[in-house]
Amino acid sequence: MKLEMKERNLIRGKLKFIPLGGNGQVTKNMFVYEYENDIIIVDCGMGFPDETMFGIDMVIPDISYLRDKKQKIRGVLITHGHEDHIGALPYILPELSVPVYATKLTAGLINVKLKEHNLQQMMKVNVIEPGQRIQLGSFQAEAFRVSHSIPDAVGYALSTPLGTTVHTGDYKFDMTPVDEKPTDTAKLAELGRRGVMALMSDSLRSEKLGFTLSESMIEPKFEEAMEEATGRVIITTFSSNISRVKQAIGASMRFGRKVALVGRSMESNLIVARELGYIKFPNDILVRIENIEKQPPSKLTLIVAGSQAQSGSALTRIANGAHKFVSIHPGDLVIFSADPIPGHEDPVHEVVDNLTRLGARVIYSDITDEFHVSGHGAQAELMLMLNLTKPRYLVPISGMYRQMKRFADLATNAGVDSKNIFILEEGNVLEFTKDGAKLDGEVETSNVMVDGLGVGDVGDVVLRDRRVLAEEGVVVVIVTIKKSTGEVVGEPDIVSRGFVYMKEAEPLISEVKELVKKSVPAGKVSNWHFVREKIIDSLEKFLYQKTQRRPMVLTVVVEV
Repeated sequence: MKLEMKERNLIRGKLKFIPLGGNGQVTKNMFVYEYENDIIIVDCGMGFPDETMFGIDMVIPDISYLRDKKQKIRGVLITHGHEDHIGALPYILPELSVPVYATKLTAGLINVKLKEHNLQQMMKVNVIEPGQRIQLGSFQAEAFRVSHSIPDAVGYALSTPLGTTVHTGDYKFDMTPVDEKPTDTAKLAELGRRGVMALMSDSLRSEKLGFTLSESMIEPKFEEAMEEATGRVIITTFSSNISRVKQAIGASMRFGRKVALVGRSMESNLIVARELGYIKFPNDILVRIENIEKQPPSKLTLIVAGSQAQSGSALTRIANGAHKFVSIHPGDLVIFSADPIPGHEDPVHEVVDNLTRLGARVIYSDITDEFHVSGHGAQAELMLMLNLTKPRYLVPISGMYRQMKRFADLATNAGVDSKNIFILEEGNVLEFTKDGAKLDGEVETSNVMVDGLGVGDVGDVVLRDRRVLAEEGVVVVIVTIKKSTGEVVGEPDIVSRGFVYMKEAEPLISEVKELVKKSVPAGKVSNWHFVREKIIDSLEKFLYQKTQRRPMVLTVVVEV
């Protein structure tokens, strides 16, 4: 009797689904599933800063909602090894201190990141296989294989006493994948027969008709380019795109080209993939980066990290003529084997311009799409996933709002009740009970910005200051006082950076000095805080009146 009552109570439980990233944007994937006293997290990725985030290296999910619930978190399930799904782990894992589960290659790539942050001894990644079931509190997670642009990608069937949800991760139905392991349609059909309460499905390519091309289409294109090239072939792609790197090496071997890896992440990821058996090639195919000038240009391929023009990446440094070992030569062919992430096109185009200016011939997505295929399913594949799993509810994920809405429209046209489709944005809470599903408010989230070693210590105020400095410049007022008496000594010094050129603006600077002197009372000053504020207020108004610009004004008091 007690067991029956307990089972009835469990069925009355609530399942919450909360995207802390990934919905309404393409990156920063992190999804929370919460059933009673148990929480599991799927993915923990980073995002790229936009043009307003001056000096920011990356953006990671806001885990404020989880901080007082750490004791409930049973684990983090990772779908695959791309940065937008694993990149935030080194920053978030130390705070949550929970086990991580991932397939072999994904675990290897995570360990590379943990090692870079000196966390490998503290954090353990548990290796799982597709088909394996893991009990995590009230959740039973079962991994199933999916095709993507990286080997060892999986989705998860997450079963609770309330029902099963299918979280696809990034996927497409590639019948000829590079690793020869297509999406497990049989498992998806089996899940559909068993009953799926909700499908949380990738929606990134919902605006594209038909099927996405196979990843295996790329290697023949690399071969065509190498056959025609008279000089070096420089291929840039995501460093975690192991399938693409494998094809670049395969094509190079067929044309007798040596291969050099450029970029720390590219080298580290290839070492892991090779050690785990995902890429095989003879040792003599690789050339150390410092020895590339000894190779005939027509017999050399460079595989370079930084396809998204990340600040400080190998490709960006090459494009700026600042790389220690690689410079652009006439006759170089640069192939972008990756599309710019939506919203991040401008930096990529700037790198393309710089490479072209240096003399390279550059092939990128605006010219041809022959050298990149998406790892995400188009409309026909999204509908195939829907038909295989037959969910009661559909929740598009991992896309911009328009892409999630497009998938919702496709599903509605296919006969899914629109009341059973939920389009969520970051922080929205979707609640499932035995009586149905509904939106149940939202949790507060914000962009957590990583700047160097600082995590979350750059907020809106700091970004506002950086924006002012970038757009308007800074004026520094230096006032010298006598330490023993507190009296002003001499005239104030004025320093302008990014506002006006001092030598050409002497009349303005002279007026600024006079205004500062008027703002400082004669004799001993007892309240320098008040005087500083008075100087700043007076100068801000004066400079705007004179120039229609608002530089940041700083006042420095020097005691002598």
